[in-house]
Amino acid sequence: MSINRLYEMSRRSFGVFSAQMNVAGQNIANANTPGYARRRLTLGTEGPGRNGLLMPSAGGVGSGVTAQRLERMRDGLLATAANDARTGLGGADEETRLLATLEGSFGVGSGAALQDVMNGFWNGWSDLANNPTDSGVRTTLLGQADTLAATLRRLDDGITRLSGETQTALGEGVGQVNGLLDEIAGLNASIRASRAAGSPDFAAEDRRDAAVAELSAFAPVRVSDGADGYTVTIGGMAAVQGDHALGLTLDVPPDVAVAGVRFEGTDVAFPTSSGGSLGAQLKTLQKTLPDTRAALDGLAAALVADVNAAHSAGYGLDGSTGLNFFDPAGVTAGSIRLSDDVSDPSAIAASGAPDAPGDSSVASALAALREGFDAQAIDLTAGVGGKLRAARTAAGAQAAIVDHLAAMEAGVSGVSVDEEMTNLIEAQHAFAAAARVLTTADEMMDTLLAL
Repeated sequence: MSINRLYEMSRRSFGVFSAQMNVAGQNIANANTPGYARRRLTLGTEGPGRNGLLMPSAGGVGSGVTAQRLERMRDGLLATAANDARTGLGGADEETRLLATLEGSFGVGSGAALQDVMNGFWNGWSDLANNPTDSGVRTTLLGQADTLAATLRRLDDGITRLSGETQTALGEGVGQVNGLLDEIAGLNASIRASRAAGSPDFAAEDRRDAAVAELSAFAPVRVSDGADGYTVTIGGMAAVQGDHALGLTLDVPPDVAVAGVRFEGTDVAFPTSSGGSLGAQLKTLQKTLPDTRAALDGLAAALVADVNAAHSAGYGLDGSTGLNFFDPAGVTAGSIRLSDDVSDPSAIAASGAPDAPGDSSVASALAALREGFDAQAIDLTAGVGGKLRAARTAAGAQAAIVDHLAAMEAGVSGVSVDEEMTNLIEAQHAFAAAARVLTTADEMMDTLLAL
């Protein structure tokens, strides 16, 4: 091997080992950077050159070391599984939040829950049946009935308020999704340009993967990597292709209960049942809240009809009959209220016969309605609670899956400072050894020049 070849090998080694130390230093510097995928420099043997003396035979001695490939350490299958898990967690967390808000409006455990207030209403009729001529009992009954009507109106108002808040959150989520889609499309363009120039931008690739991970919490995504960059599909619709993004738009009809989301410029609807926080919000707007309101309205309508039917057949202390207890025009949870017919407590019909103030057959019949209505109230409240428990269970399970997959991803893409320090020391020692080769070549050259 010629002395010139030793110089060339040393020069090449300095560059390669310096690059190795740079890579280790970059990894160590970003050990705690979210979304950073560690870099790895693969080394290889440089083949023999055409110049200089090759010993012992042509091709038997190489020309040193070369850096073959610099790559980001990333597992595509793990990334896909982690994104799916984030979609499930995003949907379960958002559904839990919304259902907890809904359950909170029912006042469970506070003494102001629907079944508690309704129980007080029926107790009022039982007390009237026991004391049909007591004006104080009649006044108390009116107060309990008014509280029940106000509770139903409050619950209806809570549903309306939650619908508005959910729609606002949905609009904000759509805006965030569109921002992420635009960002991914822009990163596709810059990454493609960097690769074409022969200098891949790994920082941009890290950010693109992080954007996809953020996006997956809102909606289910599928990603394929091609010549133009990532193609991102949502519910089978291509939302990003190369540097082009197809965003979402929020449809807000007059009735917020049927608000929807579709892809911009198309009639393709965002899949409501697909998961993610957007899916949970759409499910709440389109099913959970309307179903709950329908159940409340059904309870209110039945209450008005059954109580009025029994009450109008009875007689008040003042001899009045045919009067409604509840306003027959208010047959929804949002409109139920007492009838003006009973503004005077003496008009409350407790007796089943005229001129029989001590009779309490109608009051007893009304008190007997308790069982059916109590069951409806309990079923309604328990239904919301059951959905909340299921959502919390799903959120816990999805969180465990996300944590497990994150740990697996960290094993592939994460930085081990101890490992990088070892790589740094190895590169440092190799650099020092290459310097020793250069020193030896200098000494050999000096000896030849001295001859």
